[in-house]
Amino acid sequence: MWTRKAAIMLAGGISLILVGMMISNFQMMIIGLTFISFISISAWISGHSELEITRYVPHSNVYKGDLIEISITITNNSYRRTQQIEIFDNVPHEMKIRRGINQMRLNLGPGQTTKLDYMLRCPLRGHYSVGPISVRYKNAFGLFVNESKIEDLCDITVFPQVRDVEDAMLRADVPKMYTGATTLRSPGPGMEFYSLREYLSTDSLRSINWKAFARTGDLMVNQKTRDAVTDVFVILDTREVSRIGTVLKNPLEMGASAAASIGSHFLKRKDSVAMVTYGSRMEFLPPDTGDKQQYKILSSLASVSPSGSMPLQAVTNSLAPRISRGSPVFIISSLEGDGTTIPAIRNLSGNGHEVIVLSPSSVDLERLVSRIPRMAYEVLKLERQNRLTAVSGFGAKVIDWMPDVELSQALMQSR
Repeated sequence: MWTRKAAIMLAGGISLILVGMMISNFQMMIIGLTFISFISISAWISGHSELEITRYVPHSNVYKGDLIEISITITNNSYRRTQQIEIFDNVPHEMKIRRGINQMRLNLGPGQTTKLDYMLRCPLRGHYSVGPISVRYKNAFGLFVNESKIEDLCDITVFPQVRDVEDAMLRADVPKMYTGATTLRSPGPGMEFYSLREYLSTDSLRSINWKAFARTGDLMVNQKTRDAVTDVFVILDTREVSRIGTVLKNPLEMGASAAASIGSHFLKRKDSVAMVTYGSRMEFLPPDTGDKQQYKILSSLASVSPSGSMPLQAVTNSLAPRISRGSPVFIISSLEGDGTTIPAIRNLSGNGHEVIVLSPSSVDLERLVSRIPRMAYEVLKLERQNRLTAVSGFGAKVIDWMPDVELSQALMQSR
C-alpha cells in the first residue's frame, strides 16, 4: 500500500520530468527520474521479517464486571531487523480498556521478543471474541505500508453477576422449600429412622435392629425415610419489552442476574434447577444438579437478548406436563404488555405450586432514560401496583423490585 509521502513523491517526479521536457531543462528531468528511481528501489526492499505472535488469556469465562488480563508475545524469528512495525489487537467495543493499551510500535532485532500487556473490563454479559491481531509494516523511508491480519481469535463468555441471596432465602416463611434434599414421610432409602418391620430374606443384615431382636426375640429391620430433591423452576422474561431502561440497567439485565443468583443458590443446596427463557421463542433447560448445570444456566443467560412477545400463559401451558407436583416456580418479569399473566399464575397456584414473582419496575427504569412528568409517573405507578395486587390475589408472592435495591433485599419482601 502506498503512503501519502510516496504518492506526493511520485507525482512530483512525473511533474518534474514533464516540465523539464517542455522547457528542455535536463536538470529537472534528472531530479524527476531520481525521485521515481528512489520510489522503485524502496518498493523492491520489503524488509519483512518472520514474526511469531501469540496471545495468552488466562480465563475465557468471566462474570459481568470482572477484569481480563491479555498478554501478546511478539518474536522476530528472522536474521534481520523488522524496522518499524505496528501491532494492534482488535477489542470488542462492549469491552473497556482499564489498564495498558492494545497497540504498540516496535522495532525488533534478530531473535528479540517483546510483550504487549493490557487489561479489559467486561461491563456487559454476552459472548465476545478478542482479535484478530492487525500487523502493519512500514519501510524505512515511510513510503510503503503492508497490512496483514493474524486470525487468532479468543472467545470470551461473560456470565451475568451472581449475587449472594442465602440470607434472604433462609428467612422465608416456608423453609422446607429451601432445604435442598427434602425428607418425604414414606419408607425408602434415606438417613432418618421411619419404623420397624419384620425381617425378610431380601433384607441386608446391616439393616437388622439387634436391640429389638434382643428384646422381642424376632428379627426386625429398620426402615428409613426416603429423601427427595426439590425441583426449582426459574422462568425469565426476555421479551422485547425487557429492554426498557439503560444498557446496564434494564429488566433483562436485572432478571438475568437474579436468575443466575437464584439458580446458583439452590444448586449449592443440592436442589435440582430448571431454567426457562421466553421471548421470540421458549428455551427450556431441564432440571439437573451440580456444577455442570450451573455452567449450562450461566451460558444460557449469557446469550439471551430482548426479542419477541410470547405470552406467559403459552409458556406455563407448555411446561405444565414437565413441572413436578409441588415444585416452587420463580417468575422474573416486569409483567408489562402481557394480558395472560393472571391466568398463567392462577393455573400454577391452582396446581399446588409455590409461585414467587420477581418484577423489576419498568416504570422506574424508564425514568433513567426519559423524563416522565410527575403526574404521568404517578398514574403509571398506580397502574403497576394494581397489576401486582391482582397477581398476588391468586396466591403468588409478588416482589416489586426497584432499580436501586439489591437482589437480596428485594427477595426479603417475599417473607
